Amino acid sequence: MLILSYRMLAVAIVAAALASCATQATPERYKAASTALEGSAALRAKTIAHCVQHKWRKETIENLALLLDVSESKAPALGCQRVINGVASGRLTYEDFEKTRRGDITAKVVKVLQGR
Repeated sequence: MLILSYRMLAVAIVAAALASCATQATPERYKAASTALEGSAALRAKTIAHCVQHKWRKETIENLALLLDVSESKAPALGCQRVINGVASGRLTYEDFEKTRRGDITAKVVKVLQGR
């Protein structure tokens, strides 16, 4: 049984992943972060590492592992990698970020998290 809703799970991972991109997300800052991540593998790696080091709640890790279909030990790293790469590629937009932050998870965000 899922302890957290998918909506809360997505909010948690997207917020953690993007926390290192900008202190306060605006469309301009989001685009700048996306562009910077796209052009720098080192920045992507550092941002993913920062996201993984986030203080994840056990319930969030358990649910993320279920959503991603991986072990709990791999869930934070894979979730962060997929979100950061989604931002870098432009697959996750500022609008996606804002919808998720408000608790309106979309199929697109789930697909990015699941690597589809």
